[in-house]
Amino acid sequence: MSTTYYDYYDGSKIFLFVSNRIGLPIDLVNFLIAQIAALCLARLFRKPLKLASPEFRHSVCLVIGLIMGYFCFGKQAIHLSVLPMLSYTLLKTVPQHLMGNVILAVSMLYLSCLHLHRQIYHTADYTLDITGPLMVITQRVTSLAYSLQDSLTKKEINSNSTSCSTEKSVVEKTPSPLEYFAYTLAFQTLMCGPVVFYSDYINFIEGTCVEGVGKDKSSTEPSPRRAVIYKVGGSVAAAVLYLTLAKKYPLTVLEELTDPTSEVSRSWSAVYLLWYAYLSTLVVRCKYYHAWLLSEAICNNSGMGFNGYDNDGTPKWDKMSNIDVFGFELAQNFRTAVASWNKNTNAWLRGVAYSRGGAAFRTARVYMLSAVWHGFYPGYYMTFFAGGIFTVAARNVRTVVRPMFLESRPKKIFYDLLTFITTRVAMTYATVPFILLHLGPSLAFYGKLYYSLHFIALGAMLLPSSKRRSPSAAQSNHELPQLSSKSNKDNFSIHEMNGDSNGNLKIS
Repeated sequence: MSTTYYDYYDGSKIFLFVSNRIGLPIDLVNFLIAQIAALCLARLFRKPLKLASPEFRHSVCLVIGLIMGYFCFGKQAIHLSVLPMLSYTLLKTVPQHLMGNVILAVSMLYLSCLHLHRQIYHTADYTLDITGPLMVITQRVTSLAYSLQDSLTKKEINSNSTSCSTEKSVVEKTPSPLEYFAYTLAFQTLMCGPVVFYSDYINFIEGTCVEGVGKDKSSTEPSPRRAVIYKVGGSVAAAVLYLTLAKKYPLTVLEELTDPTSEVSRSWSAVYLLWYAYLSTLVVRCKYYHAWLLSEAICNNSGMGFNGYDNDGTPKWDKMSNIDVFGFELAQNFRTAVASWNKNTNAWLRGVAYSRGGAAFRTARVYMLSAVWHGFYPGYYMTFFAGGIFTVAARNVRTVVRPMFLESRPKKIFYDLLTFITTRVAMTYATVPFILLHLGPSLAFYGKLYYSLHFIALGAMLLPSSKRRSPSAAQSNHELPQLSSKSNKDNFSIHEMNGDSNGNLKIS
């Protein structure tokens, strides 16, 4: 590793010998150690601390979170406290009807300053910095502010949480300092989310909400052991797949497209370029699968995330789920793929942007907030632009074309296969700039493909709307875009992929 890398990284270097031994950067080694420790410590909330007072459970979440933050980020961890303190001060002083908007503006400004600092002083080797946890903290403080605003002003525009019932999900009073800081810095989701809404967190601490419990069920949650084992196994499998394929399909190869004399520019066909880009982005996604599944397992192991029972009586531990791996990878349309990615962030976007203000600019508000929330690299905005037009175009094509293939089973199978392939191509095409980040390589990638999917999507947006709408289309007509999924049917979704240049992961 370069001297600049070690000078910039502020986290602990106790395990530097492990980093040198296994060949992983020290920041990722610290991340893994912190998450494994969190997985083990989370079990305390299921047994020894099950009957402890809420204050003590809050304190344990807060103390472990602070230690974990300092271990991974060193002096940068001060930002983990400054942003919540600033937001809590505003929570106490700002007029109630302005609370949500003011805290959203201030927290986004604070986060944006750190995004710009990262962008200016970015090093290629550095993959984990303080902006990741701050992105999650921003989601928490803003969702809580809007929940309080809605409750105190009796508007209740939307419920950011699906826990228990509507009454229990409303935040009726300003949390105490202990409750607030324990919520914003809880160790279970500090490092890479998912965002946990305040009512869900309080129900977890106080043990007051057990969903889906019928007369024949116990009054307490079932054991999460099976869910934890399944998710840890999926996390390990994603890590192994990443380590296996990362060196074979590095995304850095696509940066050679800026050089007209390179082999990539001269000899690669458009089809092979798309195939390579698909494999490269799959490798990057494996890092997210690893991080998100492990974080979800930590939540479940502490007793957080129980979501009632299926019709067959199987317990569900998916309330804190951020990713539906098979739903994304096997999606037959752009809408389903988008809805399967970063699901709790989709719920946050719905609560703080989509459901606020006039309906005319809902989509613009969501895309702009999501883009600024990620940072200011040009690749982010190129992906969101492509994602926006692809979403609208895919809906138009589905409305016009799909009825033609419902006459027979062979036609329907052909349609499903065709849409599966199209979705893979469109998702790869849209997300490459998000991971490359920089303008030059992203434009070179699209130029190699003659911006073909952009023109196709823009043309599809001009298709005349069909007068006959399917029930599902009619139901979704009031949403723009309609991006619900089977597992998260009332969550508005926007394509949310967090990445760093050269395929590096910014965990959020």
